[in-house]
Amino acid sequence: MVAVSPSSPPLQLTIVGSAVIDAGTIVWRGGTERSTRAVRTATLRIGEPSSESRGTATVRAYVETLDRRCTLRIDGIALTTVPRVIRRHAPVGVPFTHRIEIEVPVTAADGPLEASIAWEVTTEP
Repeated sequence: MVAVSPSSPPLQLTIVGSAVIDAGTIVWRGGTERSTRAVRTATLRIGEPSSESRGTATVRAYVETLDRRCTLRIDGIALTTVPRVIRRHAPVGVPFTHRIEIEVPVTAADGPLEASIAWEVTTEP
């Protein structure tokens, strides 16, 4: 007989305070810029809350729902439909923040943007 430890549940990423980050209304105010940007800060936490980090993980993000009228960036990293590393060594259990930027060119058609970001978390050895 061989004893096997139960597998750990996958780490869950939580947006602290809300499950949705609303960009609000994005309006071009004129000028020489050919696009307008909305910037939001997202506070995230991996796993259950803790007063100290219980390890680290790698955070990846990608565009789950693509709206070609805008570009999404996290901490300056442009997102596509392929997962990109956003942060290595992210603390487990302790909140951390990221800057989300939505850029819309002035030539984009009016109307609500239909875009969403998906997140992935993997543990580090």
